[in-house]
Amino acid sequence: MFNFKWQCLALGIILCSNFRAFSQQSAENQVLTEVQVSAPKYPSKIDQTGKVVSLINRAQLDQMVGKSLAEVLQIQAGISVSGARSAPGSNQEIYVRGANTGHMLLLIDGFPVNDPSHISQVMDWNLLDISSLERIEILKGGQSTLYGSDAMAGVINLVTQKSNTRQVRGSVQVQAGSIGELNSTARVQGALAKNYWSVQVRDYVSRGYSAAKDTIGSFEKDGFKQQQVHLTWSRPIGCKSWVELYYQWNANKSNLDAGPYTDEKDYAAKAKSNSLRFQYQYKGENTNWYLRAFHEVIDRVFTNDSTYIAPNAWTNFSNSNYEAKSQGLEWYGKWSMARKLTLLAGSEYRYQNTLQSDYSISSYGRYDSPSLAPGKAHQSMWALFVMVQKSGERRGIELGTRWNKSSNFGDFTTFNLNPYLILTQDSKLFANVYTGFKVPSLYQLYSPYGNSDLKQELGTTLEMGYSIAKTAWSSRVVVFQNEVKDGIVFQSKNVDPYGQYVNVSRQSTRGVELEGGYQLGPFRSTINYTFLDGNLTNKIGGKDSTYSSLIRRPAHAIALNLGLQISPSWQVSWLHHWQARRVDMVYDEALFSVVSKDLSAYLWSEIQSSYQLNRHVQMNLLIKNLYHQKFVESYGYSTQPFNFLLALKYQW
Repeated sequence: MFNFKWQCLALGIILCSNFRAFSQQSAENQVLTEVQVSAPKYPSKIDQTGKVVSLINRAQLDQMVGKSLAEVLQIQAGISVSGARSAPGSNQEIYVRGANTGHMLLLIDGFPVNDPSHISQVMDWNLLDISSLERIEILKGGQSTLYGSDAMAGVINLVTQKSNTRQVRGSVQVQAGSIGELNSTARVQGALAKNYWSVQVRDYVSRGYSAAKDTIGSFEKDGFKQQQVHLTWSRPIGCKSWVELYYQWNANKSNLDAGPYTDEKDYAAKAKSNSLRFQYQYKGENTNWYLRAFHEVIDRVFTNDSTYIAPNAWTNFSNSNYEAKSQGLEWYGKWSMARKLTLLAGSEYRYQNTLQSDYSISSYGRYDSPSLAPGKAHQSMWALFVMVQKSGERRGIELGTRWNKSSNFGDFTTFNLNPYLILTQDSKLFANVYTGFKVPSLYQLYSPYGNSDLKQELGTTLEMGYSIAKTAWSSRVVVFQNEVKDGIVFQSKNVDPYGQYVNVSRQSTRGVELEGGYQLGPFRSTINYTFLDGNLTNKIGGKDSTYSSLIRRPAHAIALNLGLQISPSWQVSWLHHWQARRVDMVYDEALFSVVSKDLSAYLWSEIQSSYQLNRHVQMNLLIKNLYHQKFVESYGYSTQPFNFLLALKYQW
């Protein structure tokens, strides 16, 4: 096995040592691409970075009508989503490069989004959809220097559509599916004087199918309902400033089952979120600076009524309530200096709290679990960060560091080093070294199983790669290694409360990502392959216990997409996505222990076709699970059968 650490460090030293030499060479004044991304905190050309960046634009999203956000991400290199193809409203866990689900940070327009009431602080991906997005930006590797906690394996930035026209324009889209889906979305945008505005509303209903795997043919269908409202407002202030305000309201209801292979007819989850985001931007000749603030409130309620009691149920009735609040304030500036140097510096403050309570009723009476209150279950973090970037015609480098001060465990720092070389006018060699962190969740700190002495999880990412972009084809290969220390795990105890969260885990993950694309006239194709290998070591009773960390994550995955532009108005595409065998870990009540369950490999296939009837009307057909594969994402739970969706969009 080759050593990722030393190869990445050696490549970084070589690139840095040759940085001055390359600056003295003449080069052709041609960039690899003019595409810009905003995930580095300001609009930047994608060729002027050594980071691993992937982009899904609006045109591509228009060809994915009928898919959830999780389904869109599932076929990207290095990303695995457990639950993406399960029943609507099912729990979805997103893994980037084999890392834990809480080690990927979600952003909306660059603002961090999470749920402080969740054990891992991750957002419920069911609250999000692709209809309001302009594009999706994916940055892999540790991004904590710019974005703080949770960005240990990467960030996914959802960039929303903004009003950019003074004319009143809009669209209405209706989508219906063969498994009882009806999805309606309406959007209107325009301007009044200098005020640019947009409004979008969405209503989604699915009769669905049983979330638990139905082995006897009598399980009820578990439906899902969702409503969303998106409001945006922006306006210029003078000639150099711009202010933006964004509000989002989400509400959904999911019918749940009691567990693997176990039906439940009156168990439901309700979730609501209210998000308010503000940004002020100043653009000078050589200086840009930004002021950002956000406020988000999430409320989740789980109720298991007593009209139906599942077999082997512990209780007759239960009710759990989880409320959370996240707030943040950030200022940062970008300065363009001589010799193509760019300086980015700023400060950020984040605060979060949670209120949690639950009770149950059994034959022994009512039991109230210890509750969490915001007066105790809260934490904050203040940070300063600085990044220096030098770009040229044949070379570039980025160096940054972040100082963090936590209200719970003091201060610490992270850093990143990203050198790259443009070997020819269309190829690039790069190497990256990152450190990242994830702070403990409020549940891990303050619940009955909590531990106030927990420290942050710390990670190191080393990667190296090569990319090339020709006129007709492109490819990228990346090798990486992620190391996590002081990982937080739940450890059983022999005394009440019989378990506690502790920092005893070490996780190591290594892998390879291969991506390629080819286009010849009306034909286009993309393919990616991901290989993962990882292990997790926990110290139990003073002894190390090591096992594979790829739970629900495949060691091998391939996604192939073939497209054909039949005419200027008609296009079709055909997707194949293969995932190798996986392993799930489940609790066996008969053995009173956690056991492993094999999940077989499967091949998922889709056909999508869109037709533009005229400049106002577009039709889209999506056929899923073309080969009617019977597969499992989570042990004991069902997945999508063969189904199709038809969408009709009218825009003016």
